Formats: sequence, C-alpha cells, structure tokens
Amino acid sequence: MQKGIKVPKVMSLIEFCDKYNTESACRLDLWERRLRLEIECPYCHSITGYKLERTLKWQCTKCKHQVSLTAGTVFDNTKIGLRKWYFAAFLLVTSKGGISAKELQSQIGVTYKTAWYVNRRLREAMGTANNKYRLDGIVTMDEAYFTGRNSTDTPKKRGRGTNKSKVIVAVSLTEDGKPRYVHMEVVENFRAVTIEKFANNHIEKGSKIIADGFRSYKSQTLKKSYLVDFDVTPADSPDSQLRWLHTLVSNAKAFILGTFHGLKAQDLQLYLNEFCYRFNRRYIPHLMFDKLIDSAVRTPSLGYYCSEPEE
Repeated sequence: MQKGIKVPKVMSLIEFCDKYNTESACRLDLWERRLRLEIECPYCHSITGYKLERTLKWQCTKCKHQVSLTAGTVFDNTKIGLRKWYFAAFLLVTSKGGISAKELQSQIGVTYKTAWYVNRRLREAMGTANNKYRLDGIVTMDEAYFTGRNSTDTPKKRGRGTNKSKVIVAVSLTEDGKPRYVHMEVVENFRAVTIEKFANNHIEKGSKIIADGFRSYKSQTLKKSYLVDFDVTPADSPDSQLRWLHTLVSNAKAFILGTFHGLKAQDLQLYLNEFCYRFNRRYIPHLMFDKLIDSAVRTPSLGYYCSEPEE
C-alpha cells in the first residue's frame, strides 16, 4: 500500500447498530446484494427471472419456481434472524484476535451450538472469498505442520513424517520482497501431484515459484506451467526468500492457538480461511464486513451437522 493514502475508518459498533437496527433493514440489504449477483434457478438452471419486491423472492421465468431470500446462501434454513448473522459477521472481522464460539454465544444471545455453527459457516464464506483470487508474480511455497487434536492419537514425530495436519502455504511477494497475499490449504500429503493441484488452483500460470529443495517441487509437470526456482538458504537467515512465509506460518499458529483451544484437525481449514482472509484484506479493513456478506451470498449452506462442535 502506498504511503500517504488514507484508508477509510472501519464502521464503529454504534454506526453498525444504527445501519442494521432491524431485521427488515438486514433483509433489504441482503436482497440488494442478491440482485447484484446472477441468480440461477435450482430446478431448471435458468438465469432468467424477475424479482418479487413484496416477498423479496426471485421467480424463474421458465419454470416459475420461486427462490427465497436466503436460498443457496450461507443463511439458508437458518433458525435465527439475519440481524444476528450480520452482527456475528461484524464481530468476526473487527475482533483483533478473532472470536470464539463461546464469546459469540454471549454477544448475540444464542446457544453454544448455534454460535459454533454460525462461526463455521462464516469462515466457510471467507474461504470462498479467498478462492476467488490467484497469487501471481513471485510466489514462495513451502509445507507447514499444524497441531490439531483428533480422537486417535497425539502428534509426536517432527518433520515430514509427522502425523500433524499438513498444510501447503503460498505467499506472493512484491518486487522488494514484502508479502502481498497468502493462501493456506490443508492437504493429505506433500506428493508432487498434490503440489501441482494446489498450484493450478491458486497460482497464475507463468508465475515464478520459489521453494526449498523438496523433491515434489522438482516435478516436470509443475515446471511446464511455472518458472520454478529453489532457495536453500537457512529459514532463519535474513537472506532467505522464504522468511516472510515462515513468519506468516508462525503468525497463523499464534492466531489459532491464542483464541481457539482444543482445535480439531478437521476444522483447521476454516481457521486458516479466517487468517488468510484477514491478512489479504489488511489494507482495506473498512471493506471486510461487506466483502464477507457478499461472499456469504455466494457460499451454499454447509448443513447443521457438518461437524460436531466442542462442548
């Protein structure tokens, strides 16, 4: 971000409560957001339809099926009001260290299970927002290991043979070597085919990838689409091109462990979604809430029992 440019201030809690002071205000806001996007009929897949202003529904011209305000979004089949969803989203992006389900339960006045469920859905929407963009230019890549509690064992080994959660991390850099954007994804292994799939999904073709000397990055398939270079400088050296990547991994671990204790391994990706969402929008904090709600409109519901919450 260029020096001297003023960033608009983040909406205060009072301003937020004034703007979204009723359920009706939230419903109208969501309706306007839905109309800005292309609505597709879930039955005939037609995108031609018209809006029913009185009921805030969209009706398909072809089959006459009506799509409700929240259908096909994160808010689908919700049992709580949109005002509580909006407040939860606001707290999620404005709380410096994130917000736990226990804290959210207290703030919006719902059960723990509902608060956990709302948090989970919103973090899934953050993942949708992150996946809209690809890293480009100079991109550093490496593997990382995160500790996540599971029901069968406790991680003991270190290094690539560990049973900790495996995460591929990629960070795009500016010309002077500063971090621009980051993407983190939980994977089953670090084989070449997994590295290639990650790169194809999240890095623009033709970008320069800088990695350590791990054999999976020496894949000929990867080299066909990217300029691959290797940096074997020690990670703690100021000359290492991977130093910012390792710093962000450490920050992600501190962010997750500092707020969310006893994290399940299968939920790790959702918390990485939040970390990346926050970091990638660090220069536009005033837009974080709006972008999250827009992404929630594009993200289908996970269903209630997508995973068991912590008690």
